[in-house]
Amino acid sequence: MKKIPHSTLIITLAISILFLLMAFWFPSAFRDWIATTAIQSLDFFGYFYLVLGFVIVLILLVLAFSPVGNKRLGEGPPEYGWYSWITMLYSTGMGAGLMLRAVQEPVYYYTQPPRLSDLEPSTFALEYTFFHWGLTPWAFYGMFGLIIGYFVHDQQRKILSSSILTGRFQRQSLAVPMDVITIVSTLFGVVGAVGLGSRQLLSGYFQLFGNLEVNYTNNAYVVLFLGSLATLSAFSGLKRGIRNLSRFNIAVALFLLGFTFLNGNFMEVFSNLFVSLTSYLAGFVPMSLNLGSRAVGQQFLTDWTYFYWAFWLAWAPFTGVFIARISKGRSIREFVLGVLVIPSFGTFLWFSVFGSYAFGIIGDADNYQGQFDSLYGSIFVFFDHLPFGIVLKILGLALVFTFLITSIDSAIYVLGMFSDSGKTDPHKNYLLLWGMLLALFTVATLLIGKEHLLAATSQLLILIAIPFSMVYALMVGMFLFIIFKKRLTDTRGKS
Repeated sequence: MKKIPHSTLIITLAISILFLLMAFWFPSAFRDWIATTAIQSLDFFGYFYLVLGFVIVLILLVLAFSPVGNKRLGEGPPEYGWYSWITMLYSTGMGAGLMLRAVQEPVYYYTQPPRLSDLEPSTFALEYTFFHWGLTPWAFYGMFGLIIGYFVHDQQRKILSSSILTGRFQRQSLAVPMDVITIVSTLFGVVGAVGLGSRQLLSGYFQLFGNLEVNYTNNAYVVLFLGSLATLSAFSGLKRGIRNLSRFNIAVALFLLGFTFLNGNFMEVFSNLFVSLTSYLAGFVPMSLNLGSRAVGQQFLTDWTYFYWAFWLAWAPFTGVFIARISKGRSIREFVLGVLVIPSFGTFLWFSVFGSYAFGIIGDADNYQGQFDSLYGSIFVFFDHLPFGIVLKILGLALVFTFLITSIDSAIYVLGMFSDSGKTDPHKNYLLLWGMLLALFTVATLLIGKEHLLAATSQLLILIAIPFSMVYALMVGMFLFIIFKKRLTDTRGKS
């Protein structure tokens, strides 16, 4: 496929316009329809998300430790050093979510465990946080990135989902739906993150200065401002804009992590990290498939695990493509272990430090006063319990801001590549188009959700992730067939 069919962009824009019309004209009715359809769809596809996530982790580990792992993605040395590579993929792959959930999620499991357990409350809380933020999300990202990276760097194909189609499968009747679904999934995945992150940004500003009320109008202005800056950042290019922002993000995040760690209980943090990580790895299979003593109720799966898996799936195209774009020259083994292990461990350490300190503030879970219940404000309330809390709040606010900019400009860049015939350096007209659409979609999602933004976002992502999960599974199957067939042919040729 030499050029992306015009029908792909036309269909994508038609879907975008339809969504915007429904969101702005019938927000309440549209929200109710999304909620009903999402709940009904989970009866059929919810468990499929769990199986898919588990299988992807296994496939990546097999690829990494098999002879296939020696193969490099393209020729020549890696384009980016380890530090730049890790910072870019980490700040793009997790971003503002780390600030959003740093305290709120571990505390939720600590005070409201989803099932009975013999583990200490702190261990159990971190174990489930690790489960939702660890190997599975990075496997979703990594598998998509590996597929795209292989076909772009090794086979010199375009950065499109449909680039995996070969032979008799290489036809528009398959290519166009694959590319449309990928673009739409990317768009909604980023919109969900920006909607929640911008609400946190506004809440943090209100806590600091108190002169900007948290409401839909102000939230919309924040989104438009973020979208404008992110578009300018995307215009500046990958090496200058995104890389520099990513380095800043990691530097500030490490400072907040280190400061909190130094003011906490060293032994408690390391104990919680080790015991929770051990328990998570030991129970990874039953937790991933919701089996036996590790099984949780349907309501918890719907509110948490299904939402997260849908979120990570929706983020997989733009994060995976971005990772593929910056991973030329790395071996498959290096790619998989770098994407799967290093960011996961960094996330485990992050939640162990913030979660352990929060558990110490709470004490016995029965005495919890609800101070960390707010999804958007919990991290800023948390900083009040540390020395120089006002400084930490300002740094935290800055980090949420730059994390959001990084996520948006990365998404703009990737959507531009999808739209401009899969080119690695898309035309700026496409960057401008997607910068505008991302902002408009986020404003529309805010209008649909309003005070129930998290519920509306999760239901929307669950719906969007269903068709993409089918495309994703197809891509994985075809990739494995192609790469092992090529491996077998090369082996026979040498013998």
